[in-house]
Amino acid sequence: MKIIYRTILSGMILITGLAGYGQLSQTQYFMNFPQANQANPAFRPSSKVFIGLPVISNINIGINNNLTSLSNLFQTLPGTDSIMTPLHPDYDRTAFLDKMGKRGYFSTDLTIQLLGVGFTVNNDWYIDLGLSQKAFASVYVPKDLFTFLLEGNESFIGSSIDLSGFGMEAYQYLEMSAGISKNIMPNLRVGGRFKLLFGGIGASLDNRRLEIDVNEDFSHTLHTDMTLNLNGPMEVLTDADNLIEDIVFNEDINPFEIILNGKNTGVAFDLGATYDLMQNLTFSASIIDLGFLRWKSNTFNLEANNRFSFDGFDVSGVINGDKSFDEMLEQFLDSLKSSFDLTDGESYFNTGVTTKMYLGAFYKPVKFFGVGLLSRSAINNKHVSQSLSLSANLYAGDALSTSLTYTMTNRSYNNLGFGFAVKFGGPQFYFVADQIPVNWIRFENSEGRFAGIAPDRIDFFNFRFGLNLVFGKMSQSKTDTPMLLE
Repeated sequence: MKIIYRTILSGMILITGLAGYGQLSQTQYFMNFPQANQANPAFRPSSKVFIGLPVISNINIGINNNLTSLSNLFQTLPGTDSIMTPLHPDYDRTAFLDKMGKRGYFSTDLTIQLLGVGFTVNNDWYIDLGLSQKAFASVYVPKDLFTFLLEGNESFIGSSIDLSGFGMEAYQYLEMSAGISKNIMPNLRVGGRFKLLFGGIGASLDNRRLEIDVNEDFSHTLHTDMTLNLNGPMEVLTDADNLIEDIVFNEDINPFEIILNGKNTGVAFDLGATYDLMQNLTFSASIIDLGFLRWKSNTFNLEANNRFSFDGFDVSGVINGDKSFDEMLEQFLDSLKSSFDLTDGESYFNTGVTTKMYLGAFYKPVKFFGVGLLSRSAINNKHVSQSLSLSANLYAGDALSTSLTYTMTNRSYNNLGFGFAVKFGGPQFYFVADQIPVNWIRFENSEGRFAGIAPDRIDFFNFRFGLNLVFGKMSQSKTDTPMLLE
């Protein structure tokens, strides 16, 4: 249990250095390849038949944060080429904290499409079926926690630090989907998709109260009222008082038993529509992943509802060399460990999937060029993330589709994305990135030799690529509205 606590608490301090890599794609929204309709089920590609090759038809990795960039996290030691971390005595922690938002968040997601197929019926209906493996994790950290950890407790003496905004959620699940779309009016097309979800591993923190009193004698009193819900191949070990001693994971379990677990189930829905206001101007709207997962097989509910006092937990002692980071955590973890106990029996818990809402407008003055405006809102764990994108799109029939985007999100206004989809007969390859790294940070080892480079900031990044098989070309009549692109 101590290892788990140590990992969580160390991550709070170091997460700003690890965060910085993106979210779900917006660049693909106005492009012409089958997976583009995952953002709006009313869209349909120009091909009559789509077959997704197992695993390689859609691989998506996204990381998203509003915390910091590498250039803000690492500072240069005056008079040298060396860099400093927030734990260095000469580090300007005030400058670092001033660039943070009131509530920081970090999220990451992974999607691998295992199977996919789509086809057109009577040049009107479009039906798609899919099977995907998905994983998602998010952490929400109040700025006051970083201030407390990095600047010490002097500014909080005689007051309380409200950390009720701290939260986390993580889950992995298998998704089976079936979608359908149709023109219901000459200029209006609607679509929907039903998703059946099977959860493999899940964790959720229900934080009703987490507060630290900083007393006049520099001691601290922690008030807790929260529940950590866990689900997966693990065992929670307790002592005679039902307090947590350790959490042991089953390392011998077959991974397919997790992936194909049918006991944790959920559902989600996608709804979308496109409307042609005039021949070259189309409006679109969709809501994606409106649903939940219920975890009820092999669940553990760890309750913490009490108060306890502890001395220290001030990073200034580590900075000054009076104590090690491990010693500081040791004091706190010994106290925190005894605050959690295991609820009798297994109780199910629910997690929501991240719901997205899209509003788009697309103007195509000529056959080979169009411009788009897209608003995206993502809702997870009571947190709303808003993005606005402008795009310029080039097309060469159904053989080539490209998009260049500019996006404002996460308090940053210099995000350029690019995507292309190219078709060679039946095979179609596509690549999409929402944020192209422009500035890079060079790292050197203690001997001054090159040790690697990393993007300074890619806090809005989505990397998606895949290889499809597409056949046939949909014929178009005056009353037909295929996708946004034909």
